[in-house]
Amino acid sequence: VRHLQHPETNRTHPISADRGSLQQRRPTPKMKSQTSQDQSDAFAVDFIYGPRRRERFAYFVAAAGVLVGLAGMVAGASLFPLKSIETFVVVVDKETGQMDRVAAVQALSLSESDAIIQANLVAYVDDRETYDLTDGEQRINSVLERSDEDAARTLRDLWTSSNEDYPIAVYGRDAVIEVVIKSVNQIEPGVAQVRFTRTLRRARDTRSVTRSYVATVGYAFEPETRQRLQDVWANPLGFVVTSYRVDAETLEN
Repeated sequence: VRHLQHPETNRTHPISADRGSLQQRRPTPKMKSQTSQDQSDAFAVDFIYGPRRRERFAYFVAAAGVLVGLAGMVAGASLFPLKSIETFVVVVDKETGQMDRVAAVQALSLSESDAIIQANLVAYVDDRETYDLTDGEQRINSVLERSDEDAARTLRDLWTSSNEDYPIAVYGRDAVIEVVIKSVNQIEPGVAQVRFTRTLRRARDTRSVTRSYVATVGYAFEPETRQRLQDVWANPLGFVVTSYRVDAETLEN
């Protein structure tokens, strides 16, 4: 009797081979120890050197921010010569809201400022001390608009008909008083002395009388109080006299 060998008898079962491979690739205690050591070393390196790397990165970001800021400042400074600021005096109509540009405002030198102050003082004293009924009402109203506080009060009192020094009662309607300004001296900021002469003439009298006086004037510049366009044209800098006193000169040349 012939015994037949099954052809699959000598074939290695694949499952057995795979199990052997799995057993061979299974980590040994030594491999586990090496892996734990590597993880510990990586953690130590990150713990020690990680903050340093982050610190260097933060410094880099900060330095970049500083450079960007400096570049912006330089760029802005380079644009300054291309820009100009001009200041103008404007008047706003309260009813319509319309703005009218009156004049440009520029810095003045010391000599120019003194000249403006003296011009306003001379004009004020000349208008206030002149007596001529031809244009008296218009002139006195103009002086009153440039007066405030005690200077305005004394001017109103003087031109009140019940006042014993009322100019029309003292000089009459045909008299004229001409004023000549001699000098302007600044005593202190906001206070000046103006020396002048007054010459009285009458229509039917060839004689004239001249006297010398000195006016002590306290003044200020208040352009923000001028609201009407006509006021700005007449007094653009807002020159206003707050105190006014006249004394006769004791010495005559």
